Amino acid sequence: MTAAAVPQPVTGHPAIGLTTLVIAASLTGIGLSIMTVGYPALGEAFPGTSDPTLSWVTNIFTIVGAATLVPAGVLADRLGRRRMLLVGTLLFLAGSVLGGLAPSVAVLIGARAVLAVASSIINTAAVALLLATIPANRLPLAVGIWAVAGGTSSAVGPPVGGLAIEWFGWEWMFWLNLPFCLVVLIVVPLVYRESRSGETKALPDPLGGVMVAGATALVTLGIVQSDPWGWLDWKVVGSIVAGLVVFGLFVLRTWHHANPLVELRLFRFPNVRRSNLAMLVFASSWFGMFFGFTVIVIRSWGWTPIEGGFAVAPLALFAGVVGVLIGRVAHRTGHRMFILPGTAIYVGGTIMLWVLLGDEPNAAVFVAGMTVIGVATGMVFPSLMAAAVVDVPPDQHSLASGINFTSQRVATTIGVALGLTFATTAASASEAIDLLMGMVIITALVSLPFSARIDTRPHQAQS
Repeated sequence: MTAAAVPQPVTGHPAIGLTTLVIAASLTGIGLSIMTVGYPALGEAFPGTSDPTLSWVTNIFTIVGAATLVPAGVLADRLGRRRMLLVGTLLFLAGSVLGGLAPSVAVLIGARAVLAVASSIINTAAVALLLATIPANRLPLAVGIWAVAGGTSSAVGPPVGGLAIEWFGWEWMFWLNLPFCLVVLIVVPLVYRESRSGETKALPDPLGGVMVAGATALVTLGIVQSDPWGWLDWKVVGSIVAGLVVFGLFVLRTWHHANPLVELRLFRFPNVRRSNLAMLVFASSWFGMFFGFTVIVIRSWGWTPIEGGFAVAPLALFAGVVGVLIGRVAHRTGHRMFILPGTAIYVGGTIMLWVLLGDEPNAAVFVAGMTVIGVATGMVFPSLMAAAVVDVPPDQHSLASGINFTSQRVATTIGVALGLTFATTAASASEAIDLLMGMVIITALVSLPFSARIDTRPHQAQS
């Protein structure tokens, strides 16, 4: 390679650049997690709005996100990662202002949809810049940094959001985003050069995005309407079945489309297939717990948003911290040795919390349980993310990451819908906890057959 052919680094200030990317990534984590403490406050701010209707303020974020992640990544490759990061941040700023000024739930839902599109743009552009900043041989470090950014921001969202809501009102769920956006908008042009892919990619199948969003929305509709309509009502069953049918048609279309939304052909790699299926199930369990428990402790136990936010914070905080520690060694030992024990501790910690909670709120037991489950999550989540790309050629890492992020968003939508439904429709707090815990344990156990076959050990023949 000649000197002229050597690619220029995307930043001359990697420490500042990485810090800024972490701040950008935090917008998504905070934007999603802050809604856990904000949901009860919205119910008080808009009296008369049913829980199924109100749940779409949360659900629309992940539904739109699942449909827009891959197109956003292609746009970042074509138009420039730095440019799209700035565009996404500006859009996030606009959505935050719209949400903070929203006079109705309908406008709130629209604002959250804008934030979801912005989040997809920010995440894909920031990941690409992160990978361009850190050498390819240090991929585990990049995954660890991303895990810490997501875990820490998700942990910060509930307590900081609870504090802002209690002191200033629900609108501050959105106003809190503004300083983060401004930092990114100011610093990124100063420290990053433009970066784009050497090849021009066409935008992926737009109908595929509509089908993913439609399928997820139909399944979510059936779940959130299960209380007013009844689980066995034809409308609930029909919505869920229709969603599954649309998803099946999406898969069929994807296999035969020249430029699909999600490159399912990467599923020929066993670890890609197994890690994404495991992620789809495990993430549903985790996000159902995260959202469901926050609503229960605030609405049913009477804790303040601040108390509720701090109580659930260890669930995300320890997931991020442990995740980066695991990432340092998992690429040498294989990820399965952390995924399986982590899932076992996750299930055991959930059962322990279920048994010890009893009928009366117990803050010490609750926080201890969240800590144990958070540590276990840190063993599982980043390992599944890394396993989804470890066997894929470097020039297809973005495609593999797109599949994994889409799986996470779909799983988040389903998990949040289940968690909120159990938390808001049960006759009592104890019944809500029973339903939530049962769902969490069953879904985590269902992920095990996929996780057990993941094999990312170096120099091992893959089956």
